[in-house]
Amino acid sequence: MELFVLGPAFGLPSIDAECLATVALLRFLDRKDWLLIPTHDDREGLPLLVSGSGQRICGFKNITRHLGADQKAGDGTAVASFLERGAQTLLDISLYVSFENYSTTRSAFTQILPWHTNYILPPRLRAAARARTDHLGISSIDVDNVHEDLSGRTSSVDGMGKEQAFEVEAQKRASLLLPRKDTLRSLLQKPQHSAVFKLHALADNFFGPLQDMLGGKDFLQGADMTSVDCLACGYLALMLYPKMPQDWLASTMRRKYAKLVMYVERMYKKLGLQTNVDAVMSITPPQSEIELLARLETSELILPWQATARDSFINILTVTAQELISHIPGMKPSTMVVTVRPGTQLIWQRQLPTVLAVVAATLGLGMFAGFRTGLLSWPRGEQLHVFGRKRFSDYGHLGAALAGMSVLSQQPRSSASPVTGVTGQGSHENATIVDVQVDVDPTSIR
Repeated sequence: MELFVLGPAFGLPSIDAECLATVALLRFLDRKDWLLIPTHDDREGLPLLVSGSGQRICGFKNITRHLGADQKAGDGTAVASFLERGAQTLLDISLYVSFENYSTTRSAFTQILPWHTNYILPPRLRAAARARTDHLGISSIDVDNVHEDLSGRTSSVDGMGKEQAFEVEAQKRASLLLPRKDTLRSLLQKPQHSAVFKLHALADNFFGPLQDMLGGKDFLQGADMTSVDCLACGYLALMLYPKMPQDWLASTMRRKYAKLVMYVERMYKKLGLQTNVDAVMSITPPQSEIELLARLETSELILPWQATARDSFINILTVTAQELISHIPGMKPSTMVVTVRPGTQLIWQRQLPTVLAVVAATLGLGMFAGFRTGLLSWPRGEQLHVFGRKRFSDYGHLGAALAGMSVLSQQPRSSASPVTGVTGQGSHENATIVDVQVDVDPTSIR
């Protein structure tokens, strides 16, 4: 079977918590019949497990149920819900909401994504993270960032002119030079400090109960590891191991919750989650099944990594079109899913260039035959209409008067010819020459 996950980052098998938890689950179950494939195609959802029979299972819970590794009833379900609710909020703020941290996250995505997806997936994930944390009133946690208000309100530039905003900002900066003693209330009202206190409160509300739940046990539900521990490892490892410019989350965890740190590090080593991102992304697709088996036996990688799933040209167009459509007001992206396994192509994708060439050749030959046989005729002698140019009559009464003067100026050239008696411009081309014989009496000449 094949497990498709969002690519590795920060020394971990995946940059997504559920994908990382699913890798930990398969390592915990000690399965030998699976391959790990990094991908960015999340239209079906990730993680995605494709069984040997072709069945496709998406999501950590569904994969856990499919593999028969359901957590214990009651407490296990409650712990899983607590992890998903609290840990996801902290990861959203740490990896995506923070501007400085998002720059590091974006660099990690650049290492594992193709060029076109770099402009689609990371901004979409950040927008979703900001939407999930918008109720907290935190738009950024960068303490030294003066461009964003950490309380969640927009900058003072909104709703006023640039000059007025500059004066307000100058007054604020000038007020800092005045000798004024800060009180506890004034400190808490400052955006950067209020955000920091709020973030530490969120971290304590999550780490505290989780460490109490762990207690003196090796794992959350006793002496043996369960699928809940795999889920906890997926979330906590992404909090602990990434090195971020604003490392408030990891530092809080290391300083105040040492038991959780030891818990994560113990599972990290036991499950063999160490990952070399460069080595994984440099893997090439195997040419045969024999080469695949030989590579698995001789590979220095702990996990059964395989070549990343490559996009065809049609997939690139489809994903890009869906993303563009999703940004059109009132339009929804298409639900069509095109999934291509590494080294394979759909039949219509292989035949598409041939079909396009046949259609173009047929149209060209059809137009040539139509003009040759007279079925089609090219317009000759017709007045060309230039886009944007108007007639005199389109300008009202004045235009009509100008049009009449233009007609009068052309009348002398179109009047009857006194020689030929034929009217119309260019009548010399259509004149008929008549030979008239006249008999003259010579006596009448006298």
